[in-house]
Amino acid sequence: MSRTIIRLIGETDIVDIDPASHDGGAHPKLMGLDADDRVNLLGHWLDQDRGEALQDDPDFKSAMTAIGSQLAADQPGNGVNFVVITILREKWPVGSKAGFQAKADRVGAAHTYLVHCCDAAHLDDLDDDAARKQSETTQLIMSVPRYRRMRKQYANSSAVQTLIRQHS
Repeated sequence: MSRTIIRLIGETDIVDIDPASHDGGAHPKLMGLDADDRVNLLGHWLDQDRGEALQDDPDFKSAMTAIGSQLAADQPGNGVNFVVITILREKWPVGSKAGFQAKADRVGAAHTYLVHCCDAAHLDDLDDDAARKQSETTQLIMSVPRYRRMRKQYANSSAVQTLIRQHS
């Protein structure tokens, strides 16, 4: 089986995971959580500099891997071995804070998050940090039109707003 890396990009943290390390089973930290709750939990972990510390904990890393593997499951498999997934803060429309807050509270988060799987790529050498960074940049730039269309759904403080400004 060929090696694959999924790069999870949150508001402040980037974590690389290997989906092959996920056995497909249920993870104890994720029991009882629906897909939206899992996204909000992962977004929370990758926000405000939590991700770097949590990725060193095997239990949290395996939970991140379980969620990331599920998010990337729909990516085409034809030689693709590097996938970038963004998990960024969602904007709460005026008058609807209580509903969004209730969703965030279910997983102990301060925000809700939107997930986007960028177009996957094939890298000849997954160990080449420069190639991974270049592919990440390319995948994000290719996603700018989508981010621009959905701009109002992302929080004003979201990193996606900066990305849109840089590539407008």
